[in-house]
Amino acid sequence: MRIGLLSLIVLSSTGLVGTAGVLGVVDYFAGDLPSIESLQSTKLTQTTRIFDRNGNLIEALYHENRTVVPLSKVSTKLQRATIATEDRTFYSNSGVDYRRLLIAIAYDLTHHSGTLGGSTITQQVVKNDVLDTEEAQSRTVSRKFRELLLAEELERRYSKQQILELYLNTISYGNGAYGAEAAAQTYFQVHASDLTWGQASFLAGLPQAPSDYDPFGSPEQLAAAKWRWRGVLDGMVTVGDLSRTEADTLYKSDMIDKMVAAHKALPAAHSPLTAHFVDYIERYITQRYGEKALYEGGLRITTTLDLATQSLADKWVKAGVNTYAKRSVNTGAMLVMNPADGEILAMVGSADYNNAAIRGQINLTGVDKLGWRGVGSSFKIYTYAAALQAGLVTPATLTNDETGVIGGHTFNDWDGKHEGWITLRTALAQSRNLPALWTYRHEGGARVISLMHNLGVTAAIENPEGVATTLGHDPISMAEHLAAYSAFDNGGYKIGPHPVLRVTDAEGKVLEAFDASAGRAQVVSPELGYMMTDLLRGPVKLSLGAAFAAKPVAGKSGTTEAYTGSIFIGYTPNLAVAASLMHIDDGPTCKSGFAYLATNFPPSGWQCPTSVLFGENVGQSVWRPFLEEYYTTHQWPAMWVQPPGVVTRQVCTYDGGYVSSGGFNEIFLKGIGEPNYPCGANPHPGAAPYVPPAPSPSASPTPSPH
Repeated sequence: MRIGLLSLIVLSSTGLVGTAGVLGVVDYFAGDLPSIESLQSTKLTQTTRIFDRNGNLIEALYHENRTVVPLSKVSTKLQRATIATEDRTFYSNSGVDYRRLLIAIAYDLTHHSGTLGGSTITQQVVKNDVLDTEEAQSRTVSRKFRELLLAEELERRYSKQQILELYLNTISYGNGAYGAEAAAQTYFQVHASDLTWGQASFLAGLPQAPSDYDPFGSPEQLAAAKWRWRGVLDGMVTVGDLSRTEADTLYKSDMIDKMVAAHKALPAAHSPLTAHFVDYIERYITQRYGEKALYEGGLRITTTLDLATQSLADKWVKAGVNTYAKRSVNTGAMLVMNPADGEILAMVGSADYNNAAIRGQINLTGVDKLGWRGVGSSFKIYTYAAALQAGLVTPATLTNDETGVIGGHTFNDWDGKHEGWITLRTALAQSRNLPALWTYRHEGGARVISLMHNLGVTAAIENPEGVATTLGHDPISMAEHLAAYSAFDNGGYKIGPHPVLRVTDAEGKVLEAFDASAGRAQVVSPELGYMMTDLLRGPVKLSLGAAFAAKPVAGKSGTTEAYTGSIFIGYTPNLAVAASLMHIDDGPTCKSGFAYLATNFPPSGWQCPTSVLFGENVGQSVWRPFLEEYYTTHQWPAMWVQPPGVVTRQVCTYDGGYVSSGGFNEIFLKGIGEPNYPCGANPHPGAAPYVPPAPSPSASPTPSPH
C-alpha cells in the first residue's frame, strides 16, 4: 500500500495528473461528490434541545451531539489552533500535502509502523463526510487513491472557508461532542465563538484521539489529555500564534482543573427532576416527526414546563412521602396545569425516577396508561355535575345519607355513621358516600359516564351501571382527570394536557406552535362550571383550613379502597393541581405491611394498601403547601364572578323548597335548576310533617305624643 501511494506521488509530481486519461479517472472517482449544502443540512446530524417555557435548557437528545454553526461563529483562536495542529499548509496546499504525505510514508517504511499519517484537513473531511463508513475504515490503495482525488476535487469546488467550516462542524471531540459548538459547550459551557486561547488550544488537540485524550476519564486519560495539550501549545509557538511565555502560562493555569470540576457539578444527563416530562416529550415528538428527527434533526423544542414550578412540585411530593413514611407511603405524584388551555407547568411522575423498588419510571400522572389509577371520591363530581346539568337535583336538594342498602349491596362511609338526609352541598363538602351512590342510581350511569367522556376522560368504565362506580375505583388518567376538573374552572371548555409551546427545526423553521384557541369546544355551560366551583369550595373550607376558605380555591379529596392511593385535586382561577400519595412495590407482592386491609381484592405490588391515609391528608401535606409557596411568588387571582345564568334564591332546610323569608340563600341554575316547589311540598321519605314557622308578632304601634 505504501509503495502504491509512493507511486501515486511520483506520478503526480511528473504531471501525469493533468493528462486526459487521468482526468477521466478523477471524474470517475469524484463525479458523485455531494454539494456542500447537502453535507451540511442532510448528512450532518444535529442535537435536539428541550427547553422550558422560559428558555432554560432541560435536556439535549442526540445520537451525535452536534450543533451546526457558520464559521463566523467559531472563534478564530480555535480556527488557528486547529490549522496549526492538523494542517499547517491548509491555506496553501491543494487538498493533499504531498510533501507531508511522502514524509509520513517514509517514516512508516523505516519504522515498520502501521500508521499512515499525513492527512490534511480536506482529506479528513472527505474521509469523515464523503466516503461511507465501511470505505472510510478500509486500508486499501484504491480507498486512499479515491480519498486523494476527492480531496483535490473538493478543493476545486469549494473555498477553504467552506471546507474548514465543514471540518469544524463534523469532527469528533470526544464525550459525544461533534463539531466545535458542541465541544465548547461540553468541555467549557461556552459558545464556540467565545473560546479563549487556552480553551481553543485544548480542543484542537482532541480530534486526533478523543477517547485517549479524555479529561473526564481515568487519571491516565487525563494525563494524556494534558500531554496532548502541551504538544498543541508547542506547535502554536512554532507557527507564531503564541509566544513561549504565553504558552507556558496557559499550561500552568488551573483551566483543566476548573473544567473537570465544572463537569462533575453538572446535573445528570437525564435529570430525575424532569425525567418523566422528558420521556413524555420524546413520545410526543416521535409520534409526530419520527425518531430520526428527535435524535438527529437539531430540533428546538420549547415546552410548557416551568422549571421553578417543577422544582416546587417535586419538593412537596417528596415532603409528603417523608411525612407519611411511617404509614408506609413510598411514592407520589403531582401535575400542575394552566386550567385555561392545558399547558403543563409541572409534572412529577413519582417520588424518585431512578428508584426501581417503587417502579419510579412509571409516570403516575397518567399521561400513559401504565400510570392510571383509581381516584376515589374525587370521581363524585361527575355524578353530581351530570345530575345538576339535567335538572335532577340542586345544591339544596336533600340527599340520602340514611339508607345503606342499595340494590342488594350494603355500603358504608369511612366513619360508619349515617347523617340522615342532608343537602347535596353538604354531602359533597363532607364527601359522604351514600348520597353520591343514591344520586348515581337515580340518574343512571350512562349520564355520568357520558359527561365524564365529554370532559375528556377517556377511560372505559368497567361497570357503568354499578353504583359503586361513583366511588372512583376504576383506573383513570390523573392528567385527564385534572383537565376535566379544569372545564369547571375555565367557563366550561374542554382542554387536554399539552406539553409543547413551539417546535423549530435546525434552520429555524417553525414546525408547530401551540394555539390554545384551536379546536376550542365548550362541553358544559359556564353556569354549571361556576356552580361546581362554588360547591368544590366546600371541601377546601372543611379540610384545608380557614386561610384557604377566603381564597379562590376549589378542590376535592379522593381515597381509594384500602388506602391503595389518596389524591387531592382542584384549582384556582389560573392554576389546576392534582397530587397523590401511595405505596408501590416493584414485584407482584405488596410489602407495605398493610396488605391485610385489602379484603375485597387481592393485594399486589401495584395495588398495595398503606396505613390509614385520606385524600385530605394529601391536601394538607402536599397540595396546600405547594399552592401556598407558589403564590408567594405569583399574585393570587381574583375570585370567580357569578354569571347571570346563576341565581340566588332563599330556600328552607326542610326540603329545599322556596320560601320568602326564614330560610337560607343558595345558588341555582336559572330556569332548569331553580326550586319549583314551595317549602314543605317535597318531604323526604319518613320526614315529619312540615310545620310552617309561626309568623312573627306584630310590633305594637307607638302612641302619638298628641
